[in-house]
Amino acid sequence: MSWRVANSLETLRRQIDARFPARSVAADGSIGDAAHEKRGRDSDHNPWYGPGIVTARDFTHDPAHGLDIQQMADQLLDSRDPRIKYVIANRRIAVNTSWQWGPYEGANPHEAHFHLSVVADPRCDESQNWSLPILDEAPDGGGGDGSAGNFVTWGTGVNVRAQPRLDAPVVAVLSGPTRVTVSCQTRGDMVNTAGRSNDAWAFVPDLGGYVTNIFIDHPDAWLPGIGEC
Repeated sequence: MSWRVANSLETLRRQIDARFPARSVAADGSIGDAAHEKRGRDSDHNPWYGPGIVTARDFTHDPAHGLDIQQMADQLLDSRDPRIKYVIANRRIAVNTSWQWGPYEGANPHEAHFHLSVVADPRCDESQNWSLPILDEAPDGGGGDGSAGNFVTWGTGVNVRAQPRLDAPVVAVLSGPTRVTVSCQTRGDMVNTAGRSNDAWAFVPDLGGYVTNIFIDHPDAWLPGIGEC
């Protein structure tokens, strides 16, 4: 099934990545797993709105690199942004009808990440920046430079190949979401997976090979600001 994450959530992810370039993405998430799928429309992690749009994202708690989920969640509530449906963090939930924290009784306490759901209407795709004080502060010194070329992969068991071809030797395997620095991109074999098709591949010098751009967590098929190999 073809799916994508709502544009408003992708905007927030890019802002957070730029502000905290060294942050962990271990508990980040967008589309749900089998457990979410069984819950059907009850989970905003399922692509149930519009043409396969996921209206929720999770962001990892990593205070060592500046991203404290309670601070971020509190500022989202203070913003009263009309795109917000509800926020969950640290065993509490707040919805857009009251903007007040209350107890959350779900199985996942949301202590390793905070959850943001956006409304299931056209506002979910409004891509203007989120206005949060934490995102306007000077970048932390936790590593990374936030420059163009820093991206995060998604998926598990993602192959890194010696050449941008499906038959090229595998030089590394990414077990889960991984922060990578892309030096250039090129055209190669067409890849069809997760309801997407793309012949663009990103070269990651630190891994010594190429990753199909499908597994780079960015909405554009051709990564912005990255030159051609």
